[in-house]
Amino acid sequence: GSSLQLNTDSAVDLDLKARRLVLVRGEISLRVSGTTPLAVQGPYGVITIDRSEACIRLDERSCHASVLSGSVLLQPLRGPAVTLEAGQQIDLQASGAGPVDRFDVAQLGWREGLLVAQDQPLGDFLRELDRYRPGVLRWNETLESLRVTGSFRLDNTDRILALLSASLPLEVQMRTRYWVTLTRRKNIA
Repeated sequence: GSSLQLNTDSAVDLDLKARRLVLVRGEISLRVSGTTPLAVQGPYGVITIDRSEACIRLDERSCHASVLSGSVLLQPLRGPAVTLEAGQQIDLQASGAGPVDRFDVAQLGWREGLLVAQDQPLGDFLRELDRYRPGVLRWNETLESLRVTGSFRLDNTDRILALLSASLPLEVQMRTRYWVTLTRRKNIA
C-alpha cells in the first residue's frame, strides 16, 4: 500500500479526497502505489508521485526531491515540468528547477532511524543532527570542515556526539543535556 513517513520536526496538511498534500516544513518519505497519483504542494511547485517512492525535504530556500523508485513529475512555479527517475534528485527554488543529479540511496537512512554520512563536512552533519536533538547544539566554526563518515543510530544522539569526539579532534561540553557545545580539542599530538 501507500505510505507516508515524516522526519523529525516536519509538518504536512493532507487532503486525501483531493489526493493533495502540502509540505509545510521538514522532510517526508512517500510511497504511492495504486492508480491514483498524489500531488505534493510546496512553496516552489508541485511534485506528483504516481506508483513511485520519493523523499522531499523543505529548507529555507529550496525544496529537495529524491526519487527512490518509479518516476515523479515536478512542476516548478517557473519553467517547464521535469520528470525524475529512480536514483535522481533535484532542487526546486523560487527561480525554478536546478540541474538533475544522481544520489546514493543510503543518504536517506533517517527512514530506518539512521543518520548516514559519506565523507561529509562536519558542519553539514551537525546541522542535520541538530534537527533530532532537543535543546541547543553549538559548535566552533573551525570544526565545520572536518569530514565525517559512518552510519549513526538516531535513537541515541548523545552516543553520536561521543563517537564524534572519539574519532575527530573535538570535545563535547555538556552544560546540561540540552545545552551542548563542541570545540576543537587542544594539544593534538
